[in-house]
Amino acid sequence: MLFIGIVTDSKSEKDIEKLLTNNKFLTENNVIFIKEKNIDNIKNVHFDTVVINRKFEKEDELNKLLENTKNVVINMDTNVDNTELNVINSNIITYGFNSKSSITISSVTDDDVLICVQRNIYNNFGEIEVQEIKIENNENYNIYDLIIVLVLFLVYLPEHDKININGIK
Repeated sequence: MLFIGIVTDSKSEKDIEKLLTNNKFLTENNVIFIKEKNIDNIKNVHFDTVVINRKFEKEDELNKLLENTKNVVINMDTNVDNTELNVINSNIITYGFNSKSSITISSVTDDDVLICVQRNIYNNFGEIEVQEIKIENNENYNIYDLIIVLVLFLVYLPEHDKININGIK
């Protein structure tokens, strides 16, 4: 079974849950929201992917989870110091407005958001090449929550070119 861990705040947790509700593949698998208060209960879980969307106070415990994680997705616009994370054997995917991120937010308008995949990303189905992805700007959701779901779709869905993030298909 596949486990995806997400480190984020409570508002983003609710929004990500809503965004993932209509996606059959990701809801059949376990998405676990990692918090300081529950990390001791999940220390033996082997995560395929861990998304870090905020600073995590129990850094040593988080590093233990990251030791065998296949993919680590990091929001570069937060105050997370990725040099202190134990991601030596992991595929690192970074995202944010930062121009050096793997996935950048190129432009945001009232109607849509242009996302740029700046480096090839490898998943179980092959390689996702450099490209631009336009998604509808949904003001009900934080842009970072939309990016998290987009990254999960890119990594876990074989037909990533047919992603409809707002309809979440």
